[in-house]
Amino acid sequence: MFTLHPLRTLRDRNEFLRVPRSIYPRDSPWIQPLDMVMKSFLDRRNPFFEDGIGQGFLLRRQGEPVGRIMAHVWKRHRRLHGERVGYFGFFECINDSRGAELLLETAADFARQQACDVLRGPFNMTGAQEAGIVVEGFEHPPAIDMVYTADWYPSLLEMNGFRRCLQMETRANATIGSLDPDRIRSSPADSTIGSALRLRCLQPFDRNHEMEAVREVVNASFLGNWGFVPITRKEWELQTGALLPLLDRSLVILATIQNVIVGVTLAVPDFNRVFAKTGGRLVHPASMALLRPSRLKSVVVILCAVRKQYQGLGIARLLNTELLRNMRRRGYQRLATTWIGGENSASLASTDAFGMHRMHTVAMYERALA
Repeated sequence: MFTLHPLRTLRDRNEFLRVPRSIYPRDSPWIQPLDMVMKSFLDRRNPFFEDGIGQGFLLRRQGEPVGRIMAHVWKRHRRLHGERVGYFGFFECINDSRGAELLLETAADFARQQACDVLRGPFNMTGAQEAGIVVEGFEHPPAIDMVYTADWYPSLLEMNGFRRCLQMETRANATIGSLDPDRIRSSPADSTIGSALRLRCLQPFDRNHEMEAVREVVNASFLGNWGFVPITRKEWELQTGALLPLLDRSLVILATIQNVIVGVTLAVPDFNRVFAKTGGRLVHPASMALLRPSRLKSVVVILCAVRKQYQGLGIARLLNTELLRNMRRRGYQRLATTWIGGENSASLASTDAFGMHRMHTVAMYERALA
């Protein structure tokens, strides 16, 4: 009934990209990502393959693609964290336990061949890409950079012996107009730092250099967190390059002390409001809205990072308050945020201050390999 095929040809890769279209009905909240972005992830020129190995697989039923998975091993993670972990990503499957078993066992076999003793996922190759599946909040459409998956995926994973190993939330406030930035704003705990701290937006004519500085702050901020591996320049450029020209620079807030960037809030207009209409194509009449980002009315915080030696001083709150102020000036009305760890009480409390409520609960799963 089912057959499983490794990705070998261009046709295989194109079918791999089309699998979700057979999973999600037209009225599903799922939004198709840009084909050009997905193709860049699968391309062997993806910098992941400089220090990682992976293989994609297609599940077919009577010749039609009905599932997919990417099995991979990230060698830098193994060296940094000392874990012999294999990953699976880009997981999509019809609601069929046998089909899911074939996909997941194939990924497990791949991991065993690489001397791994744990299989974890979904995790799309590096920490700069999507991770997890939705376990609550299926009624809410995803904003840009949010994962969205079918409601039967948790049971498919659990039936195959997987258990949750990480839980995250996405949050949103649909009406920021009632928020007063001055009431939310708090002064840094250290008055010396407060007098030296400056907030500014992304420089308009030096975006590449500025975004490289953002990457450095992200790495310095998150190093030591569960599963985090520093993002290389090539990985960062792959993830951000396509939309860099479309950034609204007023939504990228940098905190500096003596001209050194110590913190950043990186937010973008919710381009999914456009991509929901384009069917995976960038060249589409609806894409003209990308040139007028403030008309999209919605903003998504991709990350907020502060160098470790400056954490706990209120800098993140100052950054996000400045973001709110800029949003109101530009006419944005809705704010959402991605990827907050379920145990990150400080970040959750910060979103509470901004009147944000949970949209999705997202989880990663793992299974020991015998």
